[in-house]
Amino acid sequence: MSLRSLAWRLALWVLAGAALVFVASGYLLFHLVGKQLLQQAQRESAALASQGSSLVQLRLNDITNTTRVLAAVIEPRPRNAASLIHDALADNADLAGLAAAFVPGSTAAQEAGQSPFVDRQSDGTLAHRDLFKDPQPYWNATWFQQGLVCNQGCWHPVFWSQSRHRLLVSYSAPMQADDNTIGVVNADVTLDWLQGVLLSMHLPAGTHAFVMDQQGRYLANDAVEQVGKEAQTTLLSQLSAPSLPEYANAHRLNLQGERAWMYDQPIAGTQWKFAVVVPEELIYAQVRHAFMSVLVLGALTILLLGLIVMITIRRTLAPLGVLAERAELVARGALDFALPRVRRHDEVGRLTHAFDRMRLELAAHLEELTRVAQEQARLASELDIAQQIQTALLPGPHYLDARCQNFELFAVLKPARSVGGDLYSYFMLPNQRFCFMVGDVADKGIPAALFMARTITLAKAMASRAQSPQHLLQLINDELCRNNDSCMFVTLLCGFLDVATGYMTLASAGHDPPVLWGNQAPRWLPVTSGSALGLDEAASFPAIRVRLKPGDTLLMYTDGVTEAASKTLEQYGGERLLARLGQFHDATDGTGPRDPTKFLVEDIEAFSAGHGQSDDIALLALRWNHAGLDKGTLMLDLVFPATLEKVFDTLNLCAETLHEAGIRTDVRADVRLVLEELMVNMVHHGNLHGSERTIGLRMMIIDEAVLVELNHDGAPFDPLQFGSPTLTGDLADREDDGGLGIHLVRAMSSELNYTHDEDGNHLQLRFANPTEHGHGT
Repeated sequence: MSLRSLAWRLALWVLAGAALVFVASGYLLFHLVGKQLLQQAQRESAALASQGSSLVQLRLNDITNTTRVLAAVIEPRPRNAASLIHDALADNADLAGLAAAFVPGSTAAQEAGQSPFVDRQSDGTLAHRDLFKDPQPYWNATWFQQGLVCNQGCWHPVFWSQSRHRLLVSYSAPMQADDNTIGVVNADVTLDWLQGVLLSMHLPAGTHAFVMDQQGRYLANDAVEQVGKEAQTTLLSQLSAPSLPEYANAHRLNLQGERAWMYDQPIAGTQWKFAVVVPEELIYAQVRHAFMSVLVLGALTILLLGLIVMITIRRTLAPLGVLAERAELVARGALDFALPRVRRHDEVGRLTHAFDRMRLELAAHLEELTRVAQEQARLASELDIAQQIQTALLPGPHYLDARCQNFELFAVLKPARSVGGDLYSYFMLPNQRFCFMVGDVADKGIPAALFMARTITLAKAMASRAQSPQHLLQLINDELCRNNDSCMFVTLLCGFLDVATGYMTLASAGHDPPVLWGNQAPRWLPVTSGSALGLDEAASFPAIRVRLKPGDTLLMYTDGVTEAASKTLEQYGGERLLARLGQFHDATDGTGPRDPTKFLVEDIEAFSAGHGQSDDIALLALRWNHAGLDKGTLMLDLVFPATLEKVFDTLNLCAETLHEAGIRTDVRADVRLVLEELMVNMVHHGNLHGSERTIGLRMMIIDEAVLVELNHDGAPFDPLQFGSPTLTGDLADREDDGGLGIHLVRAMSSELNYTHDEDGNHLQLRFANPTEHGHGT
């Protein structure tokens, strides 16, 4: 049987499940039994610590009682102090020395005549000494100073005796007479007997016990070499930690990587501790042994169970192996084969019947799939052709017309599907006007692509008749609203640019506002939007007029940019768009990228990595280079009230300026006559209801031609809409609009362009050959 067979895997899963249950049960049992063993060990170890503390306390009580009795006996008989301490030292082997130290100058000291000290020598003999004769005054010693003030007696810290070469500890009891302390009885005690206390306790194997003073020094230790040494810093820090709340005086230790439990008990009357250390390995040894026995028995049981399960499953699933082989034949395209005979109507029998029905139906489905695949291939080919047609409707990405040296364009169209509904277009119009637009059809796929193609076709066909972008939007809207039963619509941002002056007019039909940047940081242009095209025949489209400065870039885009989403569903957004354009603007110093549309597309692709493109993206950027105007010479730039008096003053100033610039006489006369006709018409027909209006005049020389801009904030007056006058009647009558004066304006100017927006009337005129031989006369 193969290791990849279903029977083998089912057997393994059954065995794995049984093993998991067995291990989990064993672990739970081990945990419960281990917890009970730990509690038992806690009680036993705490009892050992208490027992050891009591044994040490009994031996210390003999010493404290002896010392106090001596202090009481010596007090009335100071002369007998030497004999009394000698007899007491001889009777108590735990004592290493006794001293009766009197306060110098006291009556008791004078009566005794000495401060006797009896010392037990290494050979067991007793030696006497008078403490008054010691080179170091004993009354300045710590044991004497503390003994005077401890009324009930007190133990002093352990010290190493240089003369006796052993660890000693002293106990002092005061001698008092008439409520005055006359001296101190001080007993030096050896600590050798502490080792005997530890050995007498018969601690369990592996258990460790010691006695430690308040300074962390071992006074007794079952490891004899540790006596007198200080405990490790790590052990002291763990002992100083609070004991576990569930076990009194219990500390969990980590000694050189081995876990252990310590139970300590203070020794009354001292600052010593008796401690018992039990390794955790010792506590759990028995339960581990029992657990390993159960584990071996369980493993054998699981292996036997696995063998039974494997044989049972293999016999039950044998028909499935035959069906798997037949399925492989189906995968190779062979449908003529025999199936195993059905003996039982269980799941395997039902599967066999179902497989036979599938074999019969599969042939019919294969034929249908072949037909569908051919249809999909044909549709894919048609979509590819549709994409090519849609791309052909768009202009090139970088406009290189020789007449447009003052600006350049960058454009990108990236459909979300094979074809999409986003669009951009641009083309030249008469009178040095350049039309550009970006739009978004409210749909995707082929319907949106067809509506997009219709919009671009209408825009190109009607742009030559439009006087302004808002007029062009109205013409397109009228056509799209007709027979629009599907209620499709398109948002469109359209602009007209005067390629000679840099004046730009923008109108929006429900589209997002564009971004403008140059010497300033990127910002939104406040274009008031009308309704989308194709919905409302009575819609209006307000416009905004701005003048581009050298280095200004205008970016128009569709909502596929701002609504691009990351894998966390965060949108790209307008704030990020401005921020990234600010970084692009900072980088355009000759070393950074030059195409803002390519820069943005790459940033959007990186932002939406992991989510994909969900909407069409169209970008169009227009950069005003001001190349042609840089060659020109500005002569006048005025704004004055729209009155006849100011008009004629300005005409005189224009004549003087043109004369100083060396403009030919006939050209100066043509300029004056045309400007007089136009500005007088502005005064007569543009100042409604006597309101105060202004006229702006800008005159410059560009490429040996006089370029004049007139801006008037009065009523609309388009000289281009009046035909040539008939040669009857009063041809010079200026009371009638469209008289001979307008005809002369057309005849005398080389070029004439008129636009009107919310800021008023705007005319651009050009007069050729301003000077003789290319220079002033």
